[in-house]
Amino acid sequence: MSDHILLGAGGHARSVRAALEARGITLAGYLAPAPSTALPGLPHLGTDERLSELDAAAVRLVNGVGTTNSVDARRALHEAVVRRGFAVAQVVHPQALVDPGARLAEGVQVLAGAIVNVGADLGEGALVNSGAIVEHDAQVGAHAHIAPGAVLAGGVHIGESALIGLGARIIQGVTVGPGAVVGAGAVVVRDIPAGATVVGVPARVRGEGPTQ
Repeated sequence: MSDHILLGAGGHARSVRAALEARGITLAGYLAPAPSTALPGLPHLGTDERLSELDAAAVRLVNGVGTTNSVDARRALHEAVVRRGFAVAQVVHPQALVDPGARLAEGVQVLAGAIVNVGADLGEGALVNSGAIVEHDAQVGAHAHIAPGAVLAGGVHIGESALIGLGARIIQGVTVGPGAVVGAGAVVVRDIPAGATVVGVPARVRGEGPTQ
């Protein structure tokens, strides 16, 4: 039996399953509050309460929780299972391009079509979603989510738990603070403070003024 168990049963879990199976890794099953039609053929092993019955030394968990407006639920799950002594598996789709000179921490996920270039540093639990680009020497903090099609130019710094929205662009050398949210399609040309939400082209803090 595979030692990989998926946590979650929604759309992101489905994408992660596909990425693992594309690498020839078959999951043993998944833990979720109830069986899901999103994961046909994969055994439902019960709820998260089953974790207490598993041997942390023999099992690798896979974070299948996605992100909507916040990474909090995804981060909380990762941290909870790490506290229990479990390893959280990396997931790198075979159609992603990850330079050998990039660093990927525990639990990082890089999905289909994404590019992670030389010198990039992805923190624990970071998610680089389908078709996103993390250019050379960019730093992505723990549990940050780079949404599909987003682009981080060289030397960008993304703080922990930040969310970079669908198709957003961050120009070279910019820092996005921890917990910040960059709206879909935004173009960030200056540093963003921690916890701020920015939208528009060029991106401005929401409520600060015109965004176009």
